Amino acid sequence: MALPSDVRPKSRFSSDFDAPPTVGAQMAWKTKWALVSLCLLGGWCGSACADEFSQVSRYSVRMFSYGLLTIDSRVGDIHIEGWDEPRLEIEAEKVVRAKSDEAAKPLYEELKVVLEGKDKRVSLHTLYPPRKVWRPFRGEARLSVNYRIKMPFDANLAMKCVDGDVWIRGVVGKQVVMVNYGDVEVDIPSLDRLRSLRAHAWLGYVQSDLHGEDKGGFGPGISYWNPNGEQDIYVKVRMGGVFVYRDE
Repeated sequence: MALPSDVRPKSRFSSDFDAPPTVGAQMAWKTKWALVSLCLLGGWCGSACADEFSQVSRYSVRMFSYGLLTIDSRVGDIHIEGWDEPRLEIEAEKVVRAKSDEAAKPLYEELKVVLEGKDKRVSLHTLYPPRKVWRPFRGEARLSVNYRIKMPFDANLAMKCVDGDVWIRGVVGKQVVMVNYGDVEVDIPSLDRLRSLRAHAWLGYVQSDLHGEDKGGFGPGISYWNPNGEQDIYVKVRMGGVFVYRDE
């Protein structure tokens, strides 16, 4: 059940393509990218003139060991911690940019936190207002949701995030984490229990105390295999960093 909390000013948490063959096509591409840039610049300028406000809601649902939590988030940071309770607890912080408290209130209503299922399968996703074809990026910079989540330590996790940083600690179940833009940090509770690790950044850097540090650049990654383990971790970041450490 959602329990809205206070509303207060706030600071945030700390494809390849072939070259067009003709001049006309080149100009068409330049025109498209110019329009996209103008849309982004317009949204950024509007947001820069506003302050940040936040509203916190809390959710709870029963979740069993070896269940699956699926997360689909667009913009916002996600903190996940494993604990020894048969329950999933979520703190969702809606962050909006507006000129005043009153102007922020209708923006909160545009963001929907949807929690479905219980026991063996639970899904969490964020719904944003529909995009307009003629102004697809309008308002994107002023709406986000940060999550703080406690889940059974031996449950499984599958998540996608478009833009945000992710921290995962104390979870020994299977993890599949995919982030377009942001950093991902995974703390491994037990190296003996880890069977496989695959972490890859398409453009960025990967660091781990399992295999040292890979230099940044195009496509760094690390892998680890232990035939006696049982936990599998897969992390893919398009632009950003991946950090994997032993939690010891």
